[in-house]
Amino acid sequence: MLVTGDPAGTLATRTAGLVDFWATLEWDEAPPDSPSCLPASEPFFRHDLEEMLDPTGTTLRISGTIRSMTEAGLGAGLGLVMRSVGNAAALSGAVLEMRSFRECAPRPAPPGPLQALALDLWRAGFPVRFAPSWTPADTRPLSLGGGGEEGALREFLRTSPLWEPS
Repeated sequence: MLVTGDPAGTLATRTAGLVDFWATLEWDEAPPDSPSCLPASEPFFRHDLEEMLDPTGTTLRISGTIRSMTEAGLGAGLGLVMRSVGNAAALSGAVLEMRSFRECAPRPAPPGPLQALALDLWRAGFPVRFAPSWTPADTRPLSLGGGGEEGALREFLRTSPLWEPS
């Protein structure tokens, strides 16, 4: 089980998928205005991409992740970022290299274990609520918010024969 920074007792009904993204724009000479390539996050995806311009001003590196709750949103978010970076490269005359790698797919939580964990938490006196989580859960089937009560929740999970915190 993944313990996240979401509010304590939040059981993720769905976890976000994650794509790693890297791009490099290179120029023979530093452009007068270094282009900003990053689109704003949309309701269907989020990103934590950063631009890093080298001291000579001839290389711009972009790296970070893109997250979404659905496969379609993950693909659309990646497409929007790639178009934005590609347009900036084309308009500024840069040589462009882009790479992406899907770390994990967005997925729903299995309802049976989710319900069992909710009941166990409630019986132990913890607050319980259900919401999607923007924290990717890779291969772990369940995701639990620990924000504010992480120590107590981890102790509960450790002492329970059914649950293991990560």
